[in-house]
Amino acid sequence: MGAALPPAPARADGDPASDTLVFTNAYLPAKAPSKAEVAALESEIAAVYGAGDRIKVAVIAARYDLGAIPSLFGKPAAYARFAGEELYGVYVGPLLIVMPDGYGIYDGGRSTAAEAAVLATLPKPGSRAPDELTRAATTAISTLLARAALTSRDILPPFVELTRARAEGKVLTIRYFLSDDSGRAAATLELRRGKALLVTAKVPAHPTDVNRQDTGQLDLPAGVAPAGTRACVEGTDPSGNTSRSCLAVSVER
Repeated sequence: MGAALPPAPARADGDPASDTLVFTNAYLPAKAPSKAEVAALESEIAAVYGAGDRIKVAVIAARYDLGAIPSLFGKPAAYARFAGEELYGVYVGPLLIVMPDGYGIYDGGRSTAAEAAVLATLPKPGSRAPDELTRAATTAISTLLARAALTSRDILPPFVELTRARAEGKVLTIRYFLSDDSGRAAATLELRRGKALLVTAKVPAHPTDVNRQDTGQLDLPAGVAPAGTRACVEGTDPSGNTSRSCLAVSVER
């Protein structure tokens, strides 16, 4: 998505799963599972977000799925913490790790007692076969959701970056990135001169995508000259967390 990436994880260490989970909700083994198992996992993850909860999952089948940290293979709890800390700048919520040896869960350093109690009732996958591990991940997520174990307070504000604000005639076009770890956010578009609010428009809550740039337009009222103004975008997630990005307006001559 070019230069407008969310804040990078604190450490760059060649860990494929945490790198992938910046942009998506599931990491799958390098030796790919079947399309049917992937579809089932994606459907279960979508059900979690549809219920207003959050989850990310990494399915780890072999040491090479851990890149530069193969020593954590067979240690799902330790790896869950490691990967969760890597993702802290872009995601704070339940992170599920599935390995042949069992399950790990991490949630930004907060208690995962409810999730761990549910996972303890599940049999260990016991296999390195990608299909079986992916199926175990789907079952684990389904069980966590059914037992209401994924309730996790959303504390991370949306990622917002305004990349273009250009006035042409009586129309201001704004381009921006907006994403949130809940998968949804609303936006408020503004035109300001100093502290004075000149024009504003609301964009209702909608699905967000870290890889997609959004475009909004504001009609400039008569008597409002865009020179010397700035545009702002404020993102608001379903929990009320907010963040802003502003940029000087350029005027098309």
